[in-house]
Amino acid sequence: MDKINILLVEDQVLTRMGMTMALNRNSECRIVAEASSVHEAKQQLKQNQDLDLVLLDLMLPDGNGIEVVRFLKQRGSDIKVLVISADNNQETILQLVELGIDGFISKYADIPTLATAIHSVYNGIEYFGKDIAEIIQAVSTAKGPSEEVFTGRELDIVRLCAKGLSVKQIAEDLCISTRTVETHKNNIFKKLGFNSTSELIRWVFDHGVVRS
Repeated sequence: MDKINILLVEDQVLTRMGMTMALNRNSECRIVAEASSVHEAKQQLKQNQDLDLVLLDLMLPDGNGIEVVRFLKQRGSDIKVLVISADNNQETILQLVELGIDGFISKYADIPTLATAIHSVYNGIEYFGKDIAEIIQAVSTAKGPSEEVFTGRELDIVRLCAKGLSVKQIAEDLCISTRTVETHKNNIFKKLGFNSTSELIRWVFDHGVVRS
């Protein structure tokens, strides 16, 4: 199996070393480049042609990680972007979603959760963690009683998502396939009138379903 080639953008040396060591132990991940600033990140993106994913901190000494996202989008790059940050400010998240990031995960997440997020994003599945799963519940409540909106199985999946379980963990818990879980999640989005997690986030913020 091919490795997921990752550029890690993080200014804290010890944090960067720890994440590199932990992720390189994962059979699917490989940190092939590191950067500690916006400038270094841009240089690495210019020099490395085999990157699959950028693991991006937002708070950098010479600017904001959002600048790195803009740089990628301006170049028309198809490199995936997973933001890892302690900043869950509504305006920041919405701006990142509008720019087209592929995922957002808390800096307080553990390594297995981070590895799950990386794997999901690499495979084209948006990852926004359990906070966004809880938003699904909030939206369903705003649109009508969840019992009338969802089937029993869909309710099971929403509740397990809100506990922070990954697709694989949900599949194991419910004794169904990961493909079935993804199908149910897509059906949930359709019932709520959305095509993607990004669209859901925009609607939630626009309508004040949740507040930062």
